[in-house]
Amino acid sequence: MDLNKCSKRYWSTIPFFFFFLCFSAIAQTVEKPIAKDKNQVTEATNIAIDTLKQNKTQLYYDCNSDYIYSFSKPKIWDMFRYVPSDIYHLGLFAVQKKNLKWDALVLGSTLALIPFDQKILDNAGELGHKMGGWDKDSQYGKLFGVLTIIPKNIPSGVYYMGNGGTTLLIAGLFYGIGKFSHNDARALTTSNELVECLFSVGITTQTLKRITGRQSTSRAIADGNDGGAWNPAPSFSAFQRNTPNYDAMPSGHIATFMSTITIIATNYPEYKWIKPVGYSAMSLLAFNMVSGKVHWVSDYPIGILIGYVMGKQIANRRITKISKHITTDNASIVKKKYILNYEFNNFQNTPIIGAVITF
Repeated sequence: MDLNKCSKRYWSTIPFFFFFLCFSAIAQTVEKPIAKDKNQVTEATNIAIDTLKQNKTQLYYDCNSDYIYSFSKPKIWDMFRYVPSDIYHLGLFAVQKKNLKWDALVLGSTLALIPFDQKILDNAGELGHKMGGWDKDSQYGKLFGVLTIIPKNIPSGVYYMGNGGTTLLIAGLFYGIGKFSHNDARALTTSNELVECLFSVGITTQTLKRITGRQSTSRAIADGNDGGAWNPAPSFSAFQRNTPNYDAMPSGHIATFMSTITIIATNYPEYKWIKPVGYSAMSLLAFNMVSGKVHWVSDYPIGILIGYVMGKQIANRRITKISKHITTDNASIVKKKYILNYEFNNFQNTPIIGAVITF
């Protein structure tokens, strides 16, 4: 069986399978009705309380065992105005004492992999060749004769998963279903956040590439530089004229894909399959870029950290978590387990305060 011919015939298998999984996650929420009255909600149901007309929020009961998730309808401007904050909080994360262990893990793994980059690249290329064309450059055809975005084989389709175009397609999918399902605030928010992550991750990775100045694999092979040359902080004009000489680290594809998966998984925590499927797809993407001589494997740890931290920051910013163990005016879904009353008395001319807890 000719694997190369097979891959050309079924070039769309992997990316469309990935889109199908994302569609399934959202479609499951569409099948559940949106309550118009919070009194319709019971603990046995997983539905959103449509309170957009009352307080501009929707509540999602079954996202978490301890919290109700509240989402507001996003504004278009949100995907732009939070970008500076995303970059700032990434820097803040890196210098906080509690996160130094993650900094050490990322830096340590990067330094540990660098000496073996060339060997791993060669071995991955050999394996990719045996798999049938995974060691070749990605090839794309034109859509409607204009946009060159149609993968011609499976490796090209895998590589495209880390492209910003894929994140935009998924964002469009969430937006469409959000509108289709009566302005589902969670789906619309996810769409908005995915576009935001493209800007935030893109600016961050491009800035770091210009700082590290690491030679890409293809240029290093052409120049005979095992592991690639390092030319930190090249001038802007030098980078623009000879980009492959400086743009290897970190991997923008891995950072973008990681951020995409993190945002979706954070907003839809009840769908436990999103992370394992997403991380498996990311592993396939990572192998594809090494076997195809696009990236060194040591370009990945920093990209993974950037994508995860920014994805979490972007998603958590728009989630309001309401404890299921308290009652509020807007979310009286779960009754209190106790009632706390305070009493004020006077004993021998001494004022005292007491508390009575009724279960």
